[in-house]
Amino acid sequence: MTRVIHLRSGHGLYGAERSLLALAAATQPPFEPVVASLVRPGREDALGEAARGLGLQSMRIEAPGRLSWAALGPIARLARGALLHAHDYKSLVLALAAGAVARAPVVVTFHGDTAHSGLVRAYEGLARRSARWASGVAATSAALAEQIRAAAPSVEVQLIPNGIALGRMPSEAERTEARRALALPPGSLVVAYVGRLSPEKAPEVLLRAARGTGLRVLFAGDGPMRAGLEAEAAGAEVRFLGFVRDVGQVLAAADLLALPSRTEGLPMAVLEAMAAGLPVVASSVGSLPEVLGDGAGWLVPPGDVAALRDALVRLGDPLERASVVRTARARVEARYGAAAMARAYRERLYQPVLDSQVRLRLSQAR
Repeated sequence: MTRVIHLRSGHGLYGAERSLLALAAATQPPFEPVVASLVRPGREDALGEAARGLGLQSMRIEAPGRLSWAALGPIARLARGALLHAHDYKSLVLALAAGAVARAPVVVTFHGDTAHSGLVRAYEGLARRSARWASGVAATSAALAEQIRAAAPSVEVQLIPNGIALGRMPSEAERTEARRALALPPGSLVVAYVGRLSPEKAPEVLLRAARGTGLRVLFAGDGPMRAGLEAEAAGAEVRFLGFVRDVGQVLAAADLLALPSRTEGLPMAVLEAMAAGLPVVASSVGSLPEVLGDGAGWLVPPGDVAALRDALVRLGDPLERASVVRTARARVEARYGAAAMARAYRERLYQPVLDSQVRLRLSQAR
């Protein structure tokens, strides 16, 4: 068995983390997943806790400071005889250094840029350029793959969409119970937002689009914009739920999901909503046109409040929602299951990297 060490900085349990967990849970022998969270001292390890809840091996690695060089030793020890799989810019830089020490191959998945500050943009640019030193590179969207190739032209980038564990859609009784738990009136039309409250996600666009429509909005997530959004939403039918560990209840309680992002890779919230029978209206960015096109959802230009409002009002019609739900569920079943994602990583990243390592060792031994 070859251990695959999934490295991710601990920021919560959002789309990239849920994608990592879905991949790890669906991984089959001869690969054995281990989830390693890089967490600042004193912070909660939401990713590790969720991994343990799925029966996965997990480790917390203390990672103080911006680049967290103190974490290098623990990662190098963990990497011996394993394959390192980095899932963000900090974990990639540390994995490359630890992999060089432990002589372990490194692969990386680019889930999408946030670009919410100049410093973060610099780090994300560094990660794209650093891809040239990884043994294997994957991106969750074609647009993101092109950005990586522009920064590191010699790199072969595998396009591997996110995937989710496909369960059944919530029953009407479960939807009713979810609404009761969130104290939502039975006949109200509810729009959910699932994600960080940060500039690249543009939650303020949804807040302004919903104004005056009679829609109730649930914001499930936390982030630097929360205080400003709460002030702007004063008096409106808007609830801020904060970080939600299990978004299933929020999706079951809502009538549709809105994602007005300015930039995306392939957001897990969209796939989860489609699988749960929830129609989606989202910005036409990243992989979303491919995922939601041809009747599987509604697409609007990023930042366009009026277009988003029109889409929300139109999806207030139950017949419109029912048509979208049927197409969306069929698409997510056909293209975005966790098993298919895990198989793609095994066949296109993990196994080729290990085979290349074997060939290298044989050539050096001659």
